Formats: sequence, structure tokens, C-alpha cells
Amino acid sequence: MGKMHYILMGDVVSSKDYDSQTLQKQLNNITESCNNTLRDNLLSPYTITLGDEFQGIPNSLLTAIHTLFYYEEECLRQTLDFKLHYVVHYGKIETEINPDIAYEMMGPGLTKARELLGSKKRDRKRFQFLLDNTVLTQQLNRLFEVIDSIIRSWKIDDYQLILDMINNDNNAEVGEKHGKNRDQIWKRRKTLMVHEYNLIKESIVTSTEHL
Repeated sequence: MGKMHYILMGDVVSSKDYDSQTLQKQLNNITESCNNTLRDNLLSPYTITLGDEFQGIPNSLLTAIHTLFYYEEECLRQTLDFKLHYVVHYGKIETEINPDIAYEMMGPGLTKARELLGSKKRDRKRFQFLLDNTVLTQQLNRLFEVIDSIIRSWKIDDYQLILDMINNDNNAEVGEKHGKNRDQIWKRRKTLMVHEYNLIKESIVTSTEHL
């Protein structure tokens, strides 16, 4: 018995390199913010299961995608210097879904997601998908590898500027906020590949909206 669900798990990359109390507080802040924003689309809210790990049950692949971008862009907003690993798996959960907290649920889907998250392979990607559709799995893994390469090229000192450029195409308005002129913002947008990031993000969201 049991039903198939989308399962999302995440953890902090190299968490031992950070102060555990500060890290847990920062991760908790992002997680609470995400839950508040996406609450209507979560079957079980994102819950920190260990100090540096979290899991939850989104109601769709689209919600899982929105979650990934939310966490990544919230790290920019809060100027956090750590990165996260994520696993999105479509698998079976045999127990009832807990709508209040992502605890006390069991099933092979959760076991597999945790196995993927805990993999120690050298080539483990920051974003991992394992869905019921092989082609879609491959496409999302490829696209998020490109997204990750763009994000990893960004410096923490630019996070606030990048976030504003992601959310606002008007170079003059962004420039006014950051004490730069329109041409300077245009150049930074090109160098930081913000337009490319938004194009890939829009492509991923559009391709999963009707699944």
C-alpha cells in the first residue's frame, strides 16, 4: 500500500565548516520563510530533521521547483555564505502524510531520497532529481547543473545586487538603488549572467507547470 508523492530533501554542503548554532538558525529562518510562502502547496511542511538537513512533501513537481529557487534566492537575500544540496524524488510513502510536520512518515520513497542525499560520490551534483519520467529527470538534472554553475560564479558581495537584477529588468531602477548608472548595471547583468539565469528558470517553471 501507500501512495506516490514528490519528496524534497536538502542539507548544507560541508556543514562542519560552519558554526552549528548559527547555521541551524539561518537554515531555520529560510525554512520558516519558505513554508509561509508556499504553505498552500505543501502536503507536509519543510522540517529540519537534523541540524543541517530538512525534508518536506510538496504537492507537485512545480512546487518542488519553486522551493529550490526560493531557497537559493533567499540565501542571496540573507547574504548567506553556505550552499545547499537538494534531492527531489517521486516515490512511495506508506504512512499517512503528516500535514503539520515532516516527521513520522515512512516508505521506500523517503529511504531512496535520503540515500541520494547522503551519497558521498565525488561527482554528486547540488541538485538531484529522480522522477518516474527518465527524460524529464535527465533534463532537470542538466538544467539545474547549468543553474548551479551560474550561482557558484557569484560572489557574496554581489548577492543583493544580483537579487535585485533577478527581480527587476529595469537597469536604471536597479542602478539608482545601488548607486550605479544604467550602463554599469547592464554590464554587471551581462557579466553575472543574470539574464541567462532567469531564462533557464522561466524555462524550467514553464515546462513543469502542466505536468
